[in-house]
Amino acid sequence: MPRRLLRSGAAERTERSRQRRSSSSGGRRRAHRAALPGAALAALALALGGCTAERPGEEPEAPSAAPEEASADPALAAACTGFWGDPDYAGPLSREVLDRAGSAPEVGPSDPGFYAMTGDDVEDLFADAPEGARAAAAELADWFRTQPERGAESDREAFADAFEGVAAGCQDVSVAALWVAGGGEAGAKPAALVCADVFDTPGTLTHFANSNVLTSNMFKLVGLSPRKVPSGRTDDLRATAELLDAQITAVDDDAVRTALEQVRAPFVDALDGDTWSDGLQDPLDQLSTACAEQGYHAPAPAEEGGDAVVGAPAPEDAPATEDAPVPEVASGPADGRPAHFALLPAPSNGATA
Repeated sequence: MPRRLLRSGAAERTERSRQRRSSSSGGRRRAHRAALPGAALAALALALGGCTAERPGEEPEAPSAAPEEASADPALAAACTGFWGDPDYAGPLSREVLDRAGSAPEVGPSDPGFYAMTGDDVEDLFADAPEGARAAAAELADWFRTQPERGAESDREAFADAFEGVAAGCQDVSVAALWVAGGGEAGAKPAALVCADVFDTPGTLTHFANSNVLTSNMFKLVGLSPRKVPSGRTDDLRATAELLDAQITAVDDDAVRTALEQVRAPFVDALDGDTWSDGLQDPLDQLSTACAEQGYHAPAPAEEGGDAVVGAPAPEDAPATEDAPVPEVASGPADGRPAHFALLPAPSNGATA
């Protein structure tokens, strides 16, 4: 059953020592915050106010205004921003987490310690967050310490639950988390987040269930350059069209929406029986331009190899606009990954991944 599409420039992270602590946190479960009974308290306050004696000739006191909503916990906001990447979406830890989980079934048994380090990254990021978010992060971290070594037997559903648990803990302070948690409204999803979902987010929780980004999975169907659509791929064509439909409905920018409709067109045509595709080069160029206008500089897609990678930072010479300055490029390896990923092959944005 297809899952929701997720996804972008991580804040600069300190290089970690390869000496990692072990954890015995198995069995911890996400802590759900209880909603405050605001309406009940307000009603009680009004009821009590109605009992106040009024002096003759005096106008009754107006009920005091409800207290302003408390501001978000700074530690929670910092952790959630680091994990989800709001508002630039240029390479957050969440995308690295998806990429690692997507590769675990194949690579996990060969290097379980590497995946355990990913768990440490998650838990360290939320170390100062409130208890509920910290517990959700611990559950996700535990998955990386226990499941990748099982390879193809790793529990993908448990990963999805843990990932969505972190989203639930962050949805009040992160727009990206809100959408992952299923709380977004049609026409309200930031265009930069949509662009990140299309160009940069691994498809671990989508129909494709792999670490390739959406463009890579699309190229295998309709190509970057003109090609015949392969036979026997109706389910993949339909799933891709549905993923694009969801983004088209969600996005808050007309230019990005129009470009996404052009990207979707060859999939709709193929489903209608037209098995020749003109390729996605022109539609993706149009989408990249629309995304840049919204402050998101997408990596260049590559059909046969290339150096575009998941989470690629905006190029240093990308033109800045008055409304959308070029985001700062995170330090670290040239491809924007954290230092302890530098020796691993860069995940490809192209069709060969």
